Amino acid sequence: METKISKVSLIWVIIMVGFAMHMLADMLPAFWGADIAMPDATGEAPMGMMLFMIGMAFFVPICGLLCMNYRNCKAMRIINLVLACVMMLFNIFHATELLMEFSPVQLLIHPVMVLLGIYLFVYSLRLVKRKG
Repeated sequence: METKISKVSLIWVIIMVGFAMHMLADMLPAFWGADIAMPDATGEAPMGMMLFMIGMAFFVPICGLLCMNYRNCKAMRIINLVLACVMMLFNIFHATELLMEFSPVQLLIHPVMVLLGIYLFVYSLRLVKRKG
């Protein structure tokens, strides 16, 4: 039985933690009485955006982890590679929001998430190529 944790699985878990820290960093000012609501907030949460963020922060990483659980199957490694590509692109595009609305706290999180997305993609690509 294989007990070694793959780099890819570990990066998926760290990405999930990164998304949790990203959300926490946005919410922390509320503890000091700051209004953290978006300026144009109407009081109704946009369901599509919430589903998208849950998908990116939870569903995609969980599917990637499940694929790594069955990494002896080439199809699972390819699906993981596609998910890793989606995650990498999302992290890169999401980090560009810092150019529109700068946040020093998020400046600590976004570059790490971009690097993790790139590493995840590179290691997933190596896994697909190496195992044939």
